[in-house]
Amino acid sequence: MGTPDTADAEARLAQIRAATDVAEVRHLYDDWAATYEDVDVAGLMGHPDAARMADVVTAIVGPGADVLDAACGTGLVGAELAARGFTSIDGLDLSPGMIRRARRRRVYHDLGPADLRHGVPGASGKFDAVTCRGGFAPGHLGPAALTGFARVVCVGGVVVAAVDDATWAAEGYAEAVDRLREQGLVRPVEGADPGLLVLEVRGDVTAARSVPWRP
Repeated sequence: MGTPDTADAEARLAQIRAATDVAEVRHLYDDWAATYEDVDVAGLMGHPDAARMADVVTAIVGPGADVLDAACGTGLVGAELAARGFTSIDGLDLSPGMIRRARRRRVYHDLGPADLRHGVPGASGKFDAVTCRGGFAPGHLGPAALTGFARVVCVGGVVVAAVDDATWAAEGYAEAVDRLREQGLVRPVEGADPGLLVLEVRGDVTAARSVPWRP
């Protein structure tokens, strides 16, 4: 039997999966922000922990890299990156409540709200790496968001995203990655941890225009 905190987190995740519009999802996460870290929520989703994701990014691009922490939540991945010497970390999240929590960590260069299903704000090729832990859970971004992530990564940079096996199979992630690979835009990096998708950006993904910030 799970703890009361775990039961609460699972109930909240079920509400988010059942939500019918983005405003409802934003409200649910805003309401959750104050207690979100009482449980390892991304771990409940089957995702590697924030420290492991930061280790993978560090090994690939090093702490001098410019990183976007997409769906940053309360900033757990950003904090782990900062602990490894990263000083240029931006964060985006749907929930202003989550962003307020992330800002308290004082590890992000810039933080802002965005609905990442519609793309990533800013110029193409801006970052050396994009991380996403928790954003690809059921009822969240979906595989189409990978194109937006790749667009803002420079050629030779990487997208490092957590996707559990069940979601990968059910929501068409393999097909989305294959399309990007066939277009010469990304190369899947072999040997990644279970539950981690690592894509090296091989082409300039400029077909998608720059996307404005979405509150």
